[in-house]
Amino acid sequence: MIAGGSGIILLTAPAAAGRSTSALEPPNRQEIAVGPAVIPDAPLPAGRRFAAAADAPPPGFWGGTYTTSTGEQVTVYASDRYTVDQSLTQKWANFLGSLVHGSELSSVQLLLAPLSQVEQICGTADVLGCYGENTIVASPDDTSGISAEAVITHEYGHHVAENRQNPPWQTVDYGTKRWASYEQVCKKTQAGELFPGSESPPDYELNPGEAFAETYRVLNERELGLPEAPWEIVDQSLYPDATALALLKQDVLQPWTSNRTTTLRGVFLRKGRSAKSFRVTAAYDGTLTASVRGATGMRLTLNLHQTTVCGNRTFTLRVKRTRGAGPFTLMVSRP
Repeated sequence: MIAGGSGIILLTAPAAAGRSTSALEPPNRQEIAVGPAVIPDAPLPAGRRFAAAADAPPPGFWGGTYTTSTGEQVTVYASDRYTVDQSLTQKWANFLGSLVHGSELSSVQLLLAPLSQVEQICGTADVLGCYGENTIVASPDDTSGISAEAVITHEYGHHVAENRQNPPWQTVDYGTKRWASYEQVCKKTQAGELFPGSESPPDYELNPGEAFAETYRVLNERELGLPEAPWEIVDQSLYPDATALALLKQDVLQPWTSNRTTTLRGVFLRKGRSAKSFRVTAAYDGTLTASVRGATGMRLTLNLHQTTVCGNRTFTLRVKRTRGAGPFTLMVSRP
């Protein structure tokens, strides 16, 4: 989940002076699968982000940037309501580094706080976490049978999506390019079967962004060989098969970055046909564009210059000559 807005608001937590503190709970990767029928979360309110000064945590928090056991840099802050223990925030950094991830790991900041403070920051009651602008806010404490690890892994799925491309759609709403194409997110959205960005029931259960985050959690469960938590947060129709999980993993480790451009060639003879057709196939949903250029003196028309690939991925491009003769090139950019 993500909220728009480019402003940064310095959020402060109540001072810890005079308040008793509790120990920060360490993570346990085996508890990723300890999940509920629902993980209540919300977008981080628009424009909000915990801003830290250089080499210093935000007010009301302690922690910083840690080198994980995989040699990567991760930022973790804990509320002053927890007793300062850098070894525990280090363990949470290691936990994030243990998830299936790419270079987006270095841009995330995880803020750990008691549930009441999470609700205050997220601006919504009865939530276990929120995400936006590369910030995850969640409690490190298990709640009502829901593990903190399950919530944070789900939220990290949203972070992965925010740091991937799926034009012309918002990836955090539709999911990553290969996964969303396989799951037919565009086609089902047009048919009124899915509702990207919906945060209210019953459409929430058909929100592909939430399905992506839960599929990401399933991927990590499978990687660890854990029994899977019940698939009840989103609709059963979005439960991932082996192909969906493989494509999501590829989207994490080898992100899709741009269309593939192909050059097709042809020739119009003076006494030959005046039109030629080319069949092209796009691997994924997205935006297909085409342009044609002929020899000097030729005038050509093309039946399709740009279209949104949505479910149907095979197209016929028809080049028609209205004047002249000679070679021509057809440039096609396809997802």
